[in-house]
Amino acid sequence: MARKKSFDEIDVLHKALQLFWRKGYNATSIQDLVDELGINRASLYDTWGDKHNLYVAALKLYRQSTSSRLLNDIRSDMPARQVIRSLLERIVNDVILDKEKKGCFLVNATTELANCDMDIHQMVDENRNTIIEVLAEIIKEGQEKGEFRSQKSPQALARFIFNSISGLRVVGKGEVSLDEMKEVVDITLSALD
Repeated sequence: MARKKSFDEIDVLHKALQLFWRKGYNATSIQDLVDELGINRASLYDTWGDKHNLYVAALKLYRQSTSSRLLNDIRSDMPARQVIRSLLERIVNDVILDKEKKGCFLVNATTELANCDMDIHQMVDENRNTIIEVLAEIIKEGQEKGEFRSQKSPQALARFIFNSISGLRVVGKGEVSLDEMKEVVDITLSALD
């Protein structure tokens, strides 16, 4: 008969997410995980199999929470320009409030592992494609309503905005001023004119 787990998997997964986010995948050892999560190695391996599976589960949890927040922000009744401006300003605000300079966990996973880990690569691509698809819908609607004068394809503009968001997340890991980030927001929005 299997033993009942003496820990809450979701709580432990949140702790793992925070540790991987702070240190990255490669710099996080199994001992770091055991110490941080408050569970023993056997429980970690019984529940997730290995460090990689735990990382993937943490990344999925992060993606679910951030993507749903992002998609809720994007799918609003505001004019298209305001939706995109609000999204970019929220990203800037997140970066400024990130005192630990952790950046975005998905962007960090992209730069650390996406080129050598197919699970991560697929998850990052799915996230990117979902966000670009939603942005393209908003841009198309804005073009149809005359909010945006640009006749470039909504998909190309959405990719540009997505890349600006990713760039804001990356530079936010260093020292960047609020004014510099606001300039990026303004220039990004100007691509829609």
